[in-house]
Amino acid sequence: MSGKSSKKEVLTNARRLVQEAVDVATRAGIDPSQVVAAHCADTTAITENGADQDPDQLEWCGVPVVIDNNTRGLFEMATPDNDPAQKPSFLVTESTANLVRQDFERYKPSLERMIEDWQEAKKLLIGPAKGQ
Repeated sequence: MSGKSSKKEVLTNARRLVQEAVDVATRAGIDPSQVVAAHCADTTAITENGADQDPDQLEWCGVPVVIDNNTRGLFEMATPDNDPAQKPSFLVTESTANLVRQDFERYKPSLERMIEDWQEAKKLLIGPAKGQ
């Protein structure tokens, strides 16, 4: 074999390093997701077309995306509240963000429906006069 590492070797080494980071964080009393998820969010932020961008500006269909590894569903939206200034946001795990990035067009109709449903729920919650 030449001096280049195979894909399998690289993945094995990367997984070992991630496990080491998780172990170090755990020993230090730090939730490992604060280390790993933050790094992944910094390096794999996505846009509608799958291009990398600043993780603070992550958006799907014009709606901000928040990486939250405590999210239980494939996609969740922030719960509407009584604040008229509240805007919708998607809450997703890092793995969901990566999945959507791979085939955004497949998920786009579901995301658009979620946005519409959120907007309708918000209107019902705060009333039509406040929601306009």
